Amino acid sequence: MTIDTDAQLHAQLRAWAEGSNPLAAAVELLIRGGLAYSGAPWLRTDHGWDTSAVDFDRLGYEIGALSGGEQRLARIASSLGQGVPIDLRENVAGLDLAHTRWVMTALAHAAGFTEPGKTIEDVDGMPTFVSYPALATWEDD
Repeated sequence: MTIDTDAQLHAQLRAWAEGSNPLAAAVELLIRGGLAYSGAPWLRTDHGWDTSAVDFDRLGYEIGALSGGEQRLARIASSLGQGVPIDLRENVAGLDLAHTRWVMTALAHAAGFTEPGKTIEDVDGMPTFVSYPALATWEDD
């Protein structure tokens, strides 16, 4: 199968990252930031297995060709996806509104807080299950 559309590529990347919240957050950040497209040198596709993956090492190597905002998203995604150390102060400062929303949602996704859930809190001296809303959710494309 040949990838005919970026939508198919995105579906393959999401499937590859499934099961790891930080990796899935990194992939979603790259997709929403426009950095996951057919022909991107940091994406690897195996047509025999109908799968695609992010090569974070190659992304780091190619980062100089990206705009400042794209570089910030790529660094944050690489940190989430592969554990690459970054300076958050340097990479968060200067993000525009859309990129900041994506990063905040990616962090919530990596921590597992993009869906409502329950936690245990001390209520009147007793451990009690308490519901909480999603901390952040991915907006529809």
